[in-house]
Amino acid sequence: MRKSYYFVLLFYSLLISAIIVHYVFSLFNFQWQSAFGNIQTLQKFIFVLFFLTMSLTILLLLVMKFVQMATLSSIKKNIRHILDGQPIRPSHQVDIDRGFHKIATKLTLLTENLQKSENQVLQKEEVIIEKERRRIARDLHDTVSQELFAANMILSGIAGRLDSLEKHKVAQQLQSVTAILDTAQKDLRVLLLHLRPIELEGRSLVAGLEVIVKELTDKSDIEVHFEHQVDRIPQKIEEHIFRIAQEIISNTLRHAKASRLDVYLYQNKNEVQLKMSDNGIGFHREKLDEVSYGLKNIEERVYDMAGEIQILTAPKQGVAIDIRVPLLEGSEK
Repeated sequence: MRKSYYFVLLFYSLLISAIIVHYVFSLFNFQWQSAFGNIQTLQKFIFVLFFLTMSLTILLLLVMKFVQMATLSSIKKNIRHILDGQPIRPSHQVDIDRGFHKIATKLTLLTENLQKSENQVLQKEEVIIEKERRRIARDLHDTVSQELFAANMILSGIAGRLDSLEKHKVAQQLQSVTAILDTAQKDLRVLLLHLRPIELEGRSLVAGLEVIVKELTDKSDIEVHFEHQVDRIPQKIEEHIFRIAQEIISNTLRHAKASRLDVYLYQNKNEVQLKMSDNGIGFHREKLDEVSYGLKNIEERVYDMAGEIQILTAPKQGVAIDIRVPLLEGSEK
């Protein structure tokens, strides 16, 4: 309570006390002159007036405190009812009750919208999972399954004509089967590399990217060139950039048909730059939205870091992705 309120309350109590004293004087025909003419009587009069004023002030303060506590108790109960979804109890204060009803209405709407959003997210996740399942099944069918089928057909042909085939033709066909199986094995490794995500797990960003690069070179025919010059990057940005690099590598494995991938990671005092380019088949720029859900994930991560992304591509010209993320002063690692 502000000091001005106490002064107003004290003045109000003094005014009431004066009115009471004046009424008592009039009721018993006391004379003001006699009270002020005698010092002892004046002292008693001042003491009674002071005591009466203070008593009224304390009484008013207690009443106000009681009303305040009752109001706060009612507010707390209504807040608890709102959170529990129960009806609001009237507090006999129109403004407060109206405010509570508005809050309850907005909270109900927010809860409904949140539930709808969560349902939409779940549905979207289910759609994404279903798309990934179909993509994996398609990749298996288009690569490993077809290659194994071709190898099986050649071996069946050899088995059916083994007595009539010359040795050098049998050797040639067996070499073809071996080549097909080697290709199937590489395609399967690439697919497994995409399905098994690598975590940073306490590594630095450069160390994590080096692990990915080694996996990629060991399990695919893609040649990777990795250059880096970084110092201290905030952990959240490191995680985002690491995931972005993983997604770009995944897209390169799945779509690019590239033989080379260049990765550049540079940092200055103002920003971090990640640039990745391949020599694959590329795509039409106007079809960017149709190419990959992964590219949309990359863009969302970049925008979450207040960064910028530029995608350069053309058919048979490969893809180059340039990402720049600002570094703020005082950012914690």
